[in-house]
Parts: sequence; structure tokens; C-alpha cells
Amino acid sequence: MRRLEGNMRSKLIGGTARAEIDPQIMEFVSKHACARKPLMNLRVGIKNELGEVYRLILADGIIEMIRADKFLMSLGCVEEVTDEFDLVFRVPAVRR
Repeated sequence: MRRLEGNMRSKLIGGTARAEIDPQIMEFVSKHACARKPLMNLRVGIKNELGEVYRLILADGIIEMIRADKFLMSLGCVEEVTDEFDLVFRVPAVRR
């Protein structure tokens, strides 16, 4: 039986600061990246600690979007209401 591979891509939004947990997010996306052309792009926006959308994850289908949702929630990200994206999350505040 052939294993279904994920298909995610990511885009930075220029002029915004990356979140402190961005390396973890990029590691997750790279594990689920695939060279094949996506059939559909569901857009998951990620807001940095300042509340600015700084990164988009483009998930190929609902399963990949749910996978991203679960991962971001496991990092402590909070889902916010949006009309601009399919999902949007804000990273947790930095604790020092």
C-alpha cells in the first residue's frame, strides 16, 4: 500500500517579523512538503507575537489543513476568527 505524502508549502510575508517559534513551524512544513503540484491551496495564516500575519502555510486539501491545525495548536498557537484565510493562528506570547 502506497503511503500518502503530505503537500504543504510556506510563504513569508515581506516587512513583518518572524515569530520566535518560526523554526519549529518551518521544520514541520518541510516534513510535509512534496514536489508534486498541489491540487488546491488552503491558506493558513500565522500571526507573530505582534499580531501581524507573517507567514502563510499553503495546505493541499483539508487533511493537510487539519494536520497544520493540530500542529499549531500543540505549540500553543490560538486560532482566531478570519474572513481572509481558511484558518489563522496567533503564536503564543514570548515568556521571558
